[in-house]
Amino acid sequence: QIETAQNISITQNVAGVGERILAYLIDFVIMVIYVVLAFFMMAGLNVAGDQEWLFVSVIFLPLLLYFLLWESLWNGRSPGKAALELRVVKLDGSKPAFSNYLVRWLLRIVDISITSGSVAVVTILLTGRGQRLGDLAAGTTVISEKSRVGLDRTVLVNVPEDYRPQYPQV
Repeated sequence: QIETAQNISITQNVAGVGERILAYLIDFVIMVIYVVLAFFMMAGLNVAGDQEWLFVSVIFLPLLLYFLLWESLWNGRSPGKAALELRVVKLDGSKPAFSNYLVRWLLRIVDISITSGSVAVVTILLTGRGQRLGDLAAGTTVISEKSRVGLDRTVLVNVPEDYRPQYPQV
């Protein structure tokens, strides 16, 4: 729950560890498909051996910047986050600046790449706000935008037979 400067409470649903891992796996599959297609294209070009490093670096540059570019250009989402209706936001609920995304991306090396995500999972579980190290440093978190309404709040509500809706403001 967030208190704005106007004393309005905003409740955000923090994304769970499982949702975040699944979003990462979707993004990982997209990156693997990209690499396979890029190498097939490179094999078809018959590149000379001394220029091959240039093509490989051009192929891997988008992979290196994948999360930074997607999240900063697509309103806090990557394709995996979008598929699961997740979004990166600042702790006050506002849209992060590019610097926030950059800090998250730089600390992704420690959080996820070097430690295979174990530091990120432990940090998310311990912080209570669903933040990994990159989120803590950037002042951001990942929220779920799915509406959390079950059937018990809709069609299964017992309404008395003599119930009449009232509209006191009208």
